[in-house]
Amino acid sequence: MKSVALTAFPRTLGRRPGAKKLRATGRVPAVIYGRHNPPQSLEIKVKDIHDVIHGAHSEIVLLDLSVDGDSKPKRLALVQEVQHHVLTNQMLHVDLHEVAENEKVTVLVPVEAIGEAVGVKTGGGTLEHVLFKLKVRALPKDLPEVLLADVRFWKSARPFISTR
Repeated sequence: MKSVALTAFPRTLGRRPGAKKLRATGRVPAVIYGRHNPPQSLEIKVKDIHDVIHGAHSEIVLLDLSVDGDSKPKRLALVQEVQHHVLTNQMLHVDLHEVAENEKVTVLVPVEAIGEAVGVKTGGGTLEHVLFKLKVRALPKDLPEVLLADVRFWKSARPFISTR
């Protein structure tokens, strides 16, 4: 999986009033946390994070994060959660999980069915998609964005699965 470059800034305003002022200026509050460093409050431009998240092929997004004025030039992070407002769908907060390049991580990867099953094509059956995500453990750069299950060749209980 390719990492996407993103720039963040240290957050100076905290709590609820600070977050409201921050959102009014076109930025979204964020936090980055990991095993090796203490949590840090950040702010990210809404347009930048919106483009990254909506331009991704799946829900797993690997960021090459550079924090303005930080001692570390680059940090590798996975987007853990994005909170949205229920009515306006405005981004409220972003959680980032800092990962090391040489340590394996475990994530849930979406599964997509491709092709048309033989039973659907010839027998008028329906394809029941039961498994939507699989747990995958790999290095951050080796994580697949999505697992593709080719249902055209399902004659046994073992489907052909590939990555995109």
